[in-house]
Amino acid sequence: MVSPKDLVLITGATGHVGSWTLVQLLREGYRVRAAVRSQAKAAAVLARPQIQALNPGHRLSFVTVPNITAPGAYDDAVEGATHIIHIASPLASGGNDVPLNQHDAHFIQPAVRGTISLLEAANLGGTVRRVVITSSFIALVPMDELNGTRKRDPSKPVSPNDRIPFAPGPYESEFAAYAASKVAALQQAEAWMERERPAFDVVHLHPGFVLGRNDTATTAGQAMQGTNSVVLALLLGKRFGPYAGATVHASDVARAHVSALEPTVLGNQSYILSQSARWNDAIAIAKREFPEAIKTKLLVTGGSVKTTPLPIDASLTEETFGFKFASYEEQVINVVEHFLELRLRKKTGVQMVSASAPKKQQVVVNVSAIAC
Repeated sequence: MVSPKDLVLITGATGHVGSWTLVQLLREGYRVRAAVRSQAKAAAVLARPQIQALNPGHRLSFVTVPNITAPGAYDDAVEGATHIIHIASPLASGGNDVPLNQHDAHFIQPAVRGTISLLEAANLGGTVRRVVITSSFIALVPMDELNGTRKRDPSKPVSPNDRIPFAPGPYESEFAAYAASKVAALQQAEAWMERERPAFDVVHLHPGFVLGRNDTATTAGQAMQGTNSVVLALLLGKRFGPYAGATVHASDVARAHVSALEPTVLGNQSYILSQSARWNDAIAIAKREFPEAIKTKLLVTGGSVKTTPLPIDASLTEETFGFKFASYEEQVINVVEHFLELRLRKKTGVQMVSASAPKKQQVVVNVSAIAC
């Protein structure tokens, strides 16, 4: 249960998953301190209609952490915090803009140092009871199984206790470097916990490809960024892949992050946030749910995304958190509704009412900007 004394420090609140999680925290009555890189980032969060609608007042505050890799980066931020949700981590830029020889500095080191710095600060502060860390499904699955070059044994589903070795660079792509950063951060965090034995525990959450409206996006072009771009690029006629068939609605990811703060959720444990999906099913969903957009060519049906099937065992998550994941259909509808809303806003200048939970053109697409 939420106590007036509980204070949650959240990192990454300016991103897709972080924005959903921040809203969920405020809805459930928590006091929240958001770590941001600048005051401009804090102002942008406060300007979101979804935040303003909650009228958080003194329940939402900010602390500036300009460099998460700096020694003692979070020491001041954790003061008085009872819980931490750590979402911030470097993502792929949308292409291969980061030179190969900089992958370690851009992806691996910030992911590891940011996580360890936060754990050290929590230990030093002495008030933190639990840290929830956003890991990833890809921290549990070898890269060759993710891209389909090696088929996983169907009788051995991906489980929350799976671990894979860290592979040092050079990496063939930003996505490969990002995946390695998630593996490294998980390994280093678990090793730190084993070595230091702090008074708090840690929950690791492993979402698949996160789908759902991104309220940090205010244009259709911005909506094409991140994991939503897989569905939208498909419905704009692009043909690409393969990508692992493992998706989750952003609302479920947010709910799990906030629920993981409860002491009834077993700590020092990993939980998978994902279910199996076939990417191309989005075409049939769009035909059924958005026939006018298909008719007017805002959406098209000629695209294709090859799916790498992966068996997933998320039973521990469903048993522990007590909810079923939103379906792939709900995920797709939520993504496409927002995209079409933004296209309509561009034409009419009308601000649409934002949905905050799943319910029933020429755009430049760079489908390499994928992270889960």
